[in-house]
Amino acid sequence: MQPIKDIIICGGTHGNELTGVYLAKKHNWLLANPAAAALCRRYLDRDLNRCFALSELKSRKNSSGELTRAKEINLLLGKKGTKTAPDLILDIHNTTANMGITLILSSKDPALLAISKVIATEFKDVRIYLQPESREESPYLGTVAKRDICIEAGPQPHGTLNAELFFKVERIVFRFLELVEAWNNGILPKIGNKIEVFAEIRNIDYPRDAKGNITAMVHPALQGRDFCKLKAGMPVFMGFDGKEILWQGKVCYPAFINEAAYYENGVAMALTLPAKDA
Repeated sequence: MQPIKDIIICGGTHGNELTGVYLAKKHNWLLANPAAAALCRRYLDRDLNRCFALSELKSRKNSSGELTRAKEINLLLGKKGTKTAPDLILDIHNTTANMGITLILSSKDPALLAISKVIATEFKDVRIYLQPESREESPYLGTVAKRDICIEAGPQPHGTLNAELFFKVERIVFRFLELVEAWNNGILPKIGNKIEVFAEIRNIDYPRDAKGNITAMVHPALQGRDFCKLKAGMPVFMGFDGKEILWQGKVCYPAFINEAAYYENGVAMALTLPAKDA
């Protein structure tokens, strides 16, 4: 397997996720969306982290705002889908969900899985999350590179800083770089215990009425319990009248529970299952 040499670290893909914004400023890493960061907003025109599908990057139609910035980043980093694309992008994010530090991989890349599992043994409350993507049409910034890791740190309200999370993410990034070098040299530490990998299967929305208005909230018994085991009959939502809505589906492990930024996307949580062969 080819060594991982050309590595890009970025933050501020969402301008109000301040761990990445201020780590990027501190270390002179790529600040992905400086215009949104200056206003402490997730984005100005559209979500930058939904602008990196290859078809959009190659489009010759007039573009503005975040799509223009996506095209600038693509050119700066070496062009998605080409030999000049970077080997790896580490993209730093925050979530309001109680997910600790979650390392999100877009494929079962052996190197990144092995390195992530070492990180999960060395740092408390680190989880590995597999979000399978068709790389060419994936809209995420990280997929400009040949490999990518999205680092989600939470819970943290958007537009705020959290010193404990800030320094923990910083340590993880630098440890990740050390482990990449160890992988390249064939001396990655061995781990003795099994590390669970959660694979995303689908998202679910909040209950809504015929006009599209939300009619229920995440149930208090589920709030803040990301990656818990959700079984049929357990409460998942609570209506504004106080009535419980019970889970009727198969066993799963929800994540991004009640993520503030996902209300506009119609996502109450993502459902995951333990990944096979990961």
